[in-house]
Amino acid sequence: MDKILKELKKHKVYVEDLFILRNGETSNTYLAKQNDKKIVLKIFKKNYLKININSYLEINVLEQLIQNKIFPKVITHNQELGILIYEYVEPLSYKKNKKFISMLGNQIKKIHGVKVEKDFSCFDEQIEKYKSILGKKLDKEFQRLHKLITRAKKYKSKICFSHNDLNRDNIIHNKEIYFIDYEYASLNNIFCDLTRVIQEYSLNNAEINILTNSYGIQNSKDVMDQIEIWTNINTLVDKIWSEMILKSL
Repeated sequence: MDKILKELKKHKVYVEDLFILRNGETSNTYLAKQNDKKIVLKIFKKNYLKININSYLEINVLEQLIQNKIFPKVITHNQELGILIYEYVEPLSYKKNKKFISMLGNQIKKIHGVKVEKDFSCFDEQIEKYKSILGKKLDKEFQRLHKLITRAKKYKSKICFSHNDLNRDNIIHNKEIYFIDYEYASLNNIFCDLTRVIQEYSLNNAEINILTNSYGIQNSKDVMDQIEIWTNINTLVDKIWSEMILKSL
């Protein structure tokens, strides 16, 4: 920890009471104090840019996330050094009720409203990069994934800025619902994020209706078909991501 603190001081970043929260695939996340306030410090690993195409450290993306209250207030942001410090938000207990699910739908809609530069890469490009790195490994999985993505495209659902990794660790419930850790963000089908939430909270059909309605989609057979397709896509992508992480170690 002393080594990290000394390195931060070189760049005039001063924190204390450093405590590691998570040693992740793309970054290490720490809880610390700055000016007697709890903060979260993320230090991105060198392999982050090798595995990921986009970066949510880009200021135009971060500003939109903060303005739309889907990301906590940022204190320090240095894309070149790979450092991000933001206010700590205390997670509150929640009930999986209509209000909570509606809030999830509303916040996901806000994510999908984020505007990015034209060169912001898409989900297909991420998959192709993973495939080029892994080679023939998981060849069957990539073939199946390609077929599923082709099926999903037939519905012509909206493609927009997508989180792509909405698991419970990345969803913080307070007065608002915040989404953190956008390392895998890309342009993607809206049903990727919606389906990840459905999977994560094991939503039943009635709860799916609440989620889609709050997002602004009328549930239908086509919607349910897309949720099924993206459930399978997300499962395959998780397996591929796991292999990518092992490859990068």
